[in-house]
Amino acid sequence: MAWFSDSLRSAIAAVNPFGGFGQQSAAAPIFTHQLALAAYRSSGLLRKVIRIPAEDRVREWRDWQADKPSIALIEAEEKRLGLVAKVKQAETLRGIGGGALVIISGTDPALPLDPRNIATGGIIAINVVSRWQIRGKDWVRDLASPDNGQPRMWEMDTDLGEGKKIHPSRVICFRGEALPAGSALNDEDAFWGDSRLVQVIREVERSDSTQAWFSELVKKAKLLRFGISNLTDYNPDDLSKRVALIASGENSINATIYNLPTKDGAGNEAGGEKIDDYQVSWAGIPAMMDAFDQRIAAVADIPFTRLMGRSPAGMNATGAYDDQNWAKAVSAGQQLETRPCLESFDPALIRSAGVAQTMVSKVTWKWAPLWSPTEKEEAETFKVFMEAIEKVQGSATIPDRAFAEAFQNWLEEREYLPGLSAALEKVPEAERFGIDPGANDNTDPSALTQIGGDPVLEGAGGAQPASPRRVAANDGRPMTLGDL
Repeated sequence: MAWFSDSLRSAIAAVNPFGGFGQQSAAAPIFTHQLALAAYRSSGLLRKVIRIPAEDRVREWRDWQADKPSIALIEAEEKRLGLVAKVKQAETLRGIGGGALVIISGTDPALPLDPRNIATGGIIAINVVSRWQIRGKDWVRDLASPDNGQPRMWEMDTDLGEGKKIHPSRVICFRGEALPAGSALNDEDAFWGDSRLVQVIREVERSDSTQAWFSELVKKAKLLRFGISNLTDYNPDDLSKRVALIASGENSINATIYNLPTKDGAGNEAGGEKIDDYQVSWAGIPAMMDAFDQRIAAVADIPFTRLMGRSPAGMNATGAYDDQNWAKAVSAGQQLETRPCLESFDPALIRSAGVAQTMVSKVTWKWAPLWSPTEKEEAETFKVFMEAIEKVQGSATIPDRAFAEAFQNWLEEREYLPGLSAALEKVPEAERFGIDPGANDNTDPSALTQIGGDPVLEGAGGAQPASPRRVAANDGRPMTLGDL
């Protein structure tokens, strides 16, 4: 494996066939496969700019909305296929230039993939390829077609060197920002769009260069300066011996030798030698370096606090505000770019997971929250939600059983009561959802009464209450755990 230790500028210059990349130009750089990889691998900062959006889009993944058996099957299938890691790789390739997920189902890849024909375990694998590993063939150029600008077939080279045809229904493309109409060089470039590299490359290059110059300045600050009178009159051998002696005495190997004037500022004769340290003024340097990095954060649309892990030097902390803005940016990317890719794959995934045919159309999902609330925020949310639940319950607009079941599911999903699911499984179904365990199935639970009344509530005689006692969920009182 090649080790990229040179600067970003050198790495790009080494593989750039166009030349002059480091020079300022109004034209956007053109990235070949080698150039894109060289740029990505040679700069740690550029790698973060590409990797952070990809990581945050899949970090919390998604929450499936279905019955428990179906959710368990789908999550197990995602784990088997390594879907989260594969989507992250594809999102990273989106930032570099473009990538795709290829669905392997065991049938001829050149034929359309119909999700309805996929049996349990029908998806053998889902693999990641870059845009340079596949080529579009027979591009659609019909403005009246919904497939305009897309290929009718993909082709990929195999180990034997021959082109393997893959139907577009089996290829899920992760594309970059769409190019303005008419600006692309060819159909391939127009399809894949602009990479994030094009957006940030110049700013990252400036920042990396500034860091390199600062590193040289730090090295120079350790330099000793030797002043020797009549330096030009010295015999080279004698001078070398003298410098070696001085260096040995100072225990230093970094030194600059200069000619020391034989007269001081007052005009008096001065001779001998002078040794001093090279003085560097560090004032303003950290702020200047931050200014370059802030420019990268602005162009990449990533908060400085997320990109650098801290607030800019000399500025007030803006972490909470930046986190909110970044959460909105990530959510927008999830909805506009990542979700359409996943939705084109989900029909095949759900059937390959073995979900019952009657449940396939009912399965949905949503993105999991990007950040978890604090304990205080969670408690306040729970309080507000319970107040709303009481009002909904009091309205009696939802059947008792449906209300109890939905509320229990919500408690389980939010994990407000650890162990609730296991405890409820031990309770008979009729009793679990707020129905009197002593009633038969043909009895209206809202009309049930307790024979003899409750001696505690109705007095020592246990008189019959004037109105029936309701034990269903929507009885106009707050629900208790006994109802569940």
